[in-house]
Amino acid sequence: MTRSSTRRTHRLVRVALGVLLGASALTSCSSGGQMITADAKTGNRKIRIAAPFISTMNSAVLYAQGNGIFQKHNIETEFVEIHGAGGLQATLGGSTDMAITSSVNPVAALQQGQEFPIIAQIGDGFPESVLVTAADWKKSGLKDDSPLKDKMKFLSGKPWGVSSPQGSSSYMAKYMFQLAGLPDDGFKITSLGSAPGTLAALKSEKVVAGSMGSPYPQVAESEGYAKVFINVSGGEVPELTNTLTSVVAVTPEFYKNNKQLVTDFRQALGEAQKLVYENSKVVDEWVYNQHFKGSPKEAVLAGVQDQRDGGAIAKQPQVNEQSAERLVTFMKATGQPVPDDWRKIFVDLSG
Repeated sequence: MTRSSTRRTHRLVRVALGVLLGASALTSCSSGGQMITADAKTGNRKIRIAAPFISTMNSAVLYAQGNGIFQKHNIETEFVEIHGAGGLQATLGGSTDMAITSSVNPVAALQQGQEFPIIAQIGDGFPESVLVTAADWKKSGLKDDSPLKDKMKFLSGKPWGVSSPQGSSSYMAKYMFQLAGLPDDGFKITSLGSAPGTLAALKSEKVVAGSMGSPYPQVAESEGYAKVFINVSGGEVPELTNTLTSVVAVTPEFYKNNKQLVTDFRQALGEAQKLVYENSKVVDEWVYNQHFKGSPKEAVLAGVQDQRDGGAIAKQPQVNEQSAERLVTFMKATGQPVPDDWRKIFVDLSG
């Protein structure tokens, strides 16, 4: 796809759903999964991908679309902006062919009886970091390298802004209290609906802390009203690295009917993921100009570099078992049900 076609990325109405899909949605009849045929003139196969573009975590797939990498493999991509678990629902219903979604969503769906084969990974670490207001950073008396336990003690009982009570930031916060050896009821959640809502609350000091994906924490810090308190995306919390966080999922029917297309998609994605690490300057510049221009450039670049440093952006489409097992450990520790046969939805593990 060309840059102009990237700018024309199709956006549907945003769907704000929780991490768990409703049982009624899961048991509805699926119309997704048709065989994708090549266009007679171009030879391209067109796929629609549900994707929440809220983070530089998606750098590889964005770059692959905007710089002809998918097209080289005779794939034409159309991105549809859908948030949360809504991407899986859209894929199940046939509105999209694939979904970039939080890895907990297909596992939760399996628990409810609906399989979504995971064909590739986008994130292999948590993209979010934790901010505190500039005033509270001074009050804390802590340093960047202070122990996690001391930082979590400071945050215990203080209002903490997140986009959703069932989003990954909320579960991540609870898990960090556990890692610090503190009761997770110290997490005083304030649901604010979006990253911009959390930033506004930090700016007005209605909350002490907030967590969201890069580059928002770095932008807030550059503007002086907040401080990156726990650099999760940069690898400050080892237990949250090498953990599967963002994946590409499809319906079983789509996977069965489009094996070659899935193979080609994975190959194209892998080429872009390699460039994110090996040609980072070029990729970052493009992603900034196409998707984050208007925000402080150095802050955006710092955000994506943090994600690279912590290995949060996946380096390959193949899912390794350790990353998947750490996801399961995280889900169980935060009270999310995981079925015993969870491996069967991972195409790289089920064989």
